[in-house]
Amino acid sequence: MKVGTDSMLLGSFINSANKKFALDVGAGSGVLSLMVAQKNNEIKIDAVEIDKLSMKECVLNFEASAWSARLEVFHTDYLDFKIDQKYDLIFSNPPYYQSTLVSNDDRKATAKHERSLPIPVFLKKVSSSLTPDGVVWIIIPFIDRHSWEKNAEQSGLFVSKETRVSGKKHKKPNRIILELKKRKNNLVSNHFVIRNDNGTYTDAYIELTKEFHRKEL
Repeated sequence: MKVGTDSMLLGSFINSANKKFALDVGAGSGVLSLMVAQKNNEIKIDAVEIDKLSMKECVLNFEASAWSARLEVFHTDYLDFKIDQKYDLIFSNPPYYQSTLVSNDDRKATAKHERSLPIPVFLKKVSSSLTPDGVVWIIIPFIDRHSWEKNAEQSGLFVSKETRVSGKKHKKPNRIILELKKRKNNLVSNHFVIRNDNGTYTDAYIELTKEFHRKEL
């Protein structure tokens, strides 16, 4: 699966400061884990990926990185993943499509459609894997935010920060990045724009993602 804007945004926004043990759910090629490991030189990350080909690519990417000693991949369904350790950081670009047609490509359907990892089940598992002071980061379609927030609260997770993402300044948000915690906080809400009207990247996007690009945008 190709690395998309969703992963670039989420990986850049994730705050891993002072976190020691993280979990990447649905790691794909491992890009989110690599971004977090690059920003935090102490964190240990477990990555879970159900798709065999993606898992193999993830392994290769981890092994080729400077942070391979702190990264480990598990080829399993997250719902079957068992470990005694609790995580103080969990992040995921989850399979979130609910109302769109399911792809005929089984790999894409598993990676992108909510049927492969139902929201309530996913959030309940995440809550049980999280330390009391841990933080969860996800990116989802903006139109689905209320459903996710409701299911999160039913699992004991509460939105502490939200970033509404628009493709351009005058466009409605189409994505939202959520930070979830086990305790209620005053909600911090922001709006982020990816591109200028002429199609170039905004200064905010360039600044946010600059450490993850080999050349200037």
